[in-house]
Amino acid sequence: MAAPKEAHLFDDPDYDPSWSRAAVDARYAPCFRHCPGARLRGEATPVYLYFTETAAELARYNPALKVVVLLRDPAERAVSHYHMRRALGAERRSLWLALLLEPFLLLVDRDPRRKGSPTRERAYRARGLYARQLAALRRHFPPERVLVARQRDLLEDHDATLRRVFAFLGVDPDVRVPPARVFAGGPRPRHRLAKALLRLSFLADAARMRRLGVRP
Repeated sequence: MAAPKEAHLFDDPDYDPSWSRAAVDARYAPCFRHCPGARLRGEATPVYLYFTETAAELARYNPALKVVVLLRDPAERAVSHYHMRRALGAERRSLWLALLLEPFLLLVDRDPRRKGSPTRERAYRARGLYARQLAALRRHFPPERVLVARQRDLLEDHDATLRRVFAFLGVDPDVRVPPARVFAGGPRPRHRLAKALLRLSFLADAARMRRLGVRP
């Protein structure tokens, strides 16, 4: 895997669709100096899924590319994203106010790809509307090159979920990776009411995901 894990190449404000595959490889090269003999290489930049136009660029760069999508409970994801921004000192509004203002901030964002844009940093709920994002992937990748997994499955059945991922990638499915939590953070308010209302707001999107054949 790339170092750093999130390469942010295709969502970079300076990314140019005219770059050749060799030009993209040259920009990726520093991320893979630690594994020169690797047979398969990958990176994990979650915002690629949210910027739906990225799917076409990924397919153009490497038609044989495989995509693994790990979906988190959208309500939990929204609240976790908010608290991450609070911890960084980049969000001072209450959770309720941040969620209420989010649609307006995204609507007036004229440059979503710029670093620090509301689309990048304050799309707490919008990033969890997965159906549109997955549909964009489907337009550019056949089903056999996209694997959708749920974070819940990874937490509850870690080994089986990883075997499924490894088999999809064509590597040894019996390699065991010990489970570990990353960026767990300290105690936070539970926001039970906010999460319950968020889950209600995601019901229509969950129905659209089922029509795509994806279990929410």
